[in-house]
Amino acid sequence: MNDLKPHYDVVILGGGPAGLAAAIAIRTANINSHTNTNTSVLVVERQAPGQERLGENCPPEIVLLLKQLGVAKEFHQDNHETCPGYASVWGRPTPGYNDFIVNPLGPSWRLNRTAFDQMLANKAESTGAQIAWSTRFIGSEPRSNSSTTNSSNNNSSNNNAANEHEKAAHTLLLKFGSQTHPQVVTAGFVIDATGSKARFARTLNIHKTIDDQLFATVRFAKLAEGSQGTSSKQIQLEATQDGWCYQTLLPEEKVVSMFVSEREIIPQLREGCHQGFDQALSSTTFIGPKADKLKLTDATYHSCAIYSGVLPTVEGHNWMAIGDAAMSFDPISAQGIYKGLSHGLMAGTKVKSWLENGDETTSKFSEQIQAQYKVYQKNRSHMYGLEQRWKDSDFWRRRIS
Repeated sequence: MNDLKPHYDVVILGGGPAGLAAAIAIRTANINSHTNTNTSVLVVERQAPGQERLGENCPPEIVLLLKQLGVAKEFHQDNHETCPGYASVWGRPTPGYNDFIVNPLGPSWRLNRTAFDQMLANKAESTGAQIAWSTRFIGSEPRSNSSTTNSSNNNSSNNNAANEHEKAAHTLLLKFGSQTHPQVVTAGFVIDATGSKARFARTLNIHKTIDDQLFATVRFAKLAEGSQGTSSKQIQLEATQDGWCYQTLLPEEKVVSMFVSEREIIPQLREGCHQGFDQALSSTTFIGPKADKLKLTDATYHSCAIYSGVLPTVEGHNWMAIGDAAMSFDPISAQGIYKGLSHGLMAGTKVKSWLENGDETTSKFSEQIQAQYKVYQKNRSHMYGLEQRWKDSDFWRRRIS
């Protein structure tokens, strides 16, 4: 935190895929710019480097975004693994299969999430972005004067643009670790990539419209020696009376399992140091027998709320929300990481226009977000509507239109 400057042209709140992709896109555009204004970019991330995150599956189309970000080569060099397809028990008692062999872009991907995040962070820093790890955003307020000095402006070519931007700069309060007093940083442009809670948008009194809220318990574990041959590389999905569950093999002989349901089910899954979760998974007809064959070690459990929602306003003149902050999806869509990367690239386009045009900036980002969310709502409704076996169950009754 002591290395932070008092002012940045762009501050990105959140260092997940969306935030890091935005940093890469902005700095890459700056490096390739003929005017070369040396735009300063800070990424603020509350987690420490290497801390495990949820989300590990990506559709085949992700390779197109990785090429645009300039990290496709690094991605293929890391130990991510392809996924042959889905095996699901959904809407019927017997499994159905959806293989990726017919997709022209190839298979979907099961990520080594730690390596994936580190790849994006390394690329962001190599382009000149700064990352403040273990740092929390705790508040902000708009500025109405132009007294701020742009610490990154070392040449006269961008004096006018910088002054225009600073007239509406934001003051951000940041805390590093257990630090008692926050550090103040000003930003000409703020990108909210703080996840589904959209923390920066909240400071602007913009709150997400929530369509649905689910709760998930997730287990990460390692395959014990001798258990590797009993695991499947397919993504396994199964509907149950009280929700749905999911399991897949990850790189480095890891397994992730998840149970998604209502809030009141979570305490049952936590019973007996999460023995309730293990029992719930074992009781399923398709995933259960497969899970019981696995010998697992080093299991860790995580619970989290899952929102389906969208911000009514996702951008202003000198701010925007991207990724889960702009719109959050049910994990049944398996689009979270792809969405984050694509929004990061869009953020690069908007910031480039803001730097060049100031108050005259125009953007189609809001229209794109609303269109994307409508498509998501339609697809999600169709997916849940396929399951008609438990119409009287609270979980399915609330989600079958």
